Formats: sequence, structure tokens, C-alpha cells
Amino acid sequence: MEENTNKIICPDCGTEIVRPEGMEIGDILECSNCGTEVEVMSIDPLKYRELIEEK
Repeated sequence: MEENTNKIICPDCGTEIVRPEGMEIGDILECSNCGTEVEVMSIDPLKYRELIEEK
């Protein structure tokens, strides 16, 4: 089975994060389940990374 590369999966809880219309590189998206934030690094191919809050 081929992985769907159009989905953003929360790295913390595994919930799918909804892709907003007009998403751009640098956008910060928040998981509706746990609040983890991810930053969009690339649109095509879709790449993102978890934002780690520095304390």
C-alpha cells in the first residue's frame, strides 16, 4: 500500500492535521487533538516538522 503524502500526521499523537486552503511554506499548523504544532517546510513534496518549544 502506498503512503498518502498529502496528509499531515501529528508526530505526537498520530492524528491527521487538516491542511488549510492556500497552505504555504512556513505556515504553522496545530493538531486539534493534542495541540502539537508543525511547520510546513515544503509543499511539493509535502514536508513538515514538529515545532519544539524552547524553555
